[in-house]
Amino acid sequence: MTPITGKFEAYVQQLTGQAPVWQPWTGALPSYLEQRYEPHLATLAGKTWLVVFLRQPDAPTPLQLLKQLDQLQTRIDPPVAGTSLVAEHLSPYLRTRLVELGQPFVVPGRQLFWPAIGSAETVQRPQRLRPEPVDMLGPVAQQLLIALLLQRVLPPLAITAVAEALGWTAASVSQAVKALEASALVKSRTEGRERIFVLADAPSEVWRQAQPLLRTPVRQRIRIRLEDLPHDVHLLAGESALAAATDLAEPSEPVYAMASRHWPKRKDAPAAIPTPDAGTCVVELWRYRPDATAAQGRVDPLSLFLSLGNVKDERVQLALEALMEQMAW
Repeated sequence: MTPITGKFEAYVQQLTGQAPVWQPWTGALPSYLEQRYEPHLATLAGKTWLVVFLRQPDAPTPLQLLKQLDQLQTRIDPPVAGTSLVAEHLSPYLRTRLVELGQPFVVPGRQLFWPAIGSAETVQRPQRLRPEPVDMLGPVAQQLLIALLLQRVLPPLAITAVAEALGWTAASVSQAVKALEASALVKSRTEGRERIFVLADAPSEVWRQAQPLLRTPVRQRIRIRLEDLPHDVHLLAGESALAAATDLAEPSEPVYAMASRHWPKRKDAPAAIPTPDAGTCVVELWRYRPDATAAQGRVDPLSLFLSLGNVKDERVQLALEALMEQMAW
């Protein structure tokens, strides 16, 4: 028998509580069937069945497969109760068609469809693979980490709830959790149908470990006239936000932030001003929605720190140090 035999026996017993008992097979097959199938007889649920192991990795089309299984069954005397196909792998489409056609089959560890022995369709999720480490966190993962560090989202932290809170899709947050988990910044577990996750360590330590993976949230800075500022843009950012949180003097031009994907299209966008002038302001276009983690009318302190980290002005750097000293880790 093939190596899959033991897997088949264990899987059938696990799902049905019954162990197949093998019977001798003495039939002969034409070469085209022998090359593709390995048939055996087994007693299960008080009846004798033809159990056919698929030798080749690629199965024929559904109707051709049924025809060939029927050819195998007609060669058995006395007749058996039916035929079940066993394979290491069957495509999702083929498995669906076999269910529709009523053809029993077993993919050990994955799926069993054999109504006559009292087992309906059973599907097991594939084993969750260990996430691959990343060189740089994407926008969703970075904002998610910041939201966790600042407690903008509160436990229990389920992917669907966090996605709704931050304005991302559940699929995007799921991928972000994988990236954070691969970098040992969060840890997760499955509860029912949800994946629950938490910081892997104390917030201050996670922030320290995350530094090489983080980058400025700002994609672009655009100078426009203050009177042309879109009506829904009001969050202070840059030196304006830093001045509001520390003793730094306010800049001559106010600085605001918004998600880059929400900036008006080219034909509707405000005219860009090349140099500072009376009545101008600066708009930072961010990789993620700054309002999702903002507080007190300004962008969150961790994103603010990242957005100004490369500024050479000593006053700004001293103010950033003061900002981080305020963090209640």
